[in-house]
Amino acid sequence: MPVRIGNCSGFYGDRLSAMREMLEGGELHYLTGDYLAELTMLILGRDRMKDPAAGYAKTFLRQAEECMGLALDKGVRIVANAGGLNPAGLSTALQDLADRLGLAPRIAHVEGDDLLGRVDELDLTTDPPSLTANAYLGAWGIVECLNAGADIVVTGRVTDAP
Repeated sequence: MPVRIGNCSGFYGDRLSAMREMLEGGELHYLTGDYLAELTMLILGRDRMKDPAAGYAKTFLRQAEECMGLALDKGVRIVANAGGLNPAGLSTALQDLADRLGLAPRIAHVEGDDLLGRVDELDLTTDPPSLTANAYLGAWGIVECLNAGADIVVTGRVTDAP
């Protein structure tokens, strides 16, 4: 049986309508979104300096507000790296959004890519100090979340498009 995967974002700030367009445009099993580029990591790092609860792609929340119910109705599972520097924070914000909307998605997040607390140990120090230090984790955490039944999985840095 074929698996149909769509993608609704190539960068932070991509078309807000893309998630809805993908969900309405065809039969999908999964919908992905890539929000993180090096410049985005800098932007999210500055956001996190101002507010430690920040550090994720806020535009993803706007898309989710409009499309979470549609994705659940269609059985489309969403995977996005919109968690940026704070996947747990985005996961919490998504749960709060779902509660406000009266929806009950299973939301999961993948952590472990943030190395900022280990820059000295890993000899990654720079002058001036880095705002971010992240490693690509790969797909294993995403697979575990999906296998556990997650409808929405948010991550930080996991991979880059080839």
